[in-house]
Amino acid sequence: MTRATYRFRQYGVTPDELAEPAFQAVCVSGDETDCGADSGDQEDEETLTRWMAEHTRDSGHDRFRVAPWSYVMVKAGAWQ
Repeated sequence: MTRATYRFRQYGVTPDELAEPAFQAVCVSGDETDCGADSGDQEDEETLTRWMAEHTRDSGHDRFRVAPWSYVMVKAGAWQ
């Protein structure tokens, strides 16, 4: 019989100060399937809101999945 040894490690997560946040929306309106129109990464919420308003104006769609994206750094700590 083989024995296994497990070691655990702490990890720290901190915001990446060099990276700019991004904002994204995907249109989830539609009868049978979601529209799927994607704003791509936008630099701020105002630009994202403008994209959603224009998509609603042009398509009549009014339901979106919205995500704010940020970047983090992970640093491995000591083995325990």
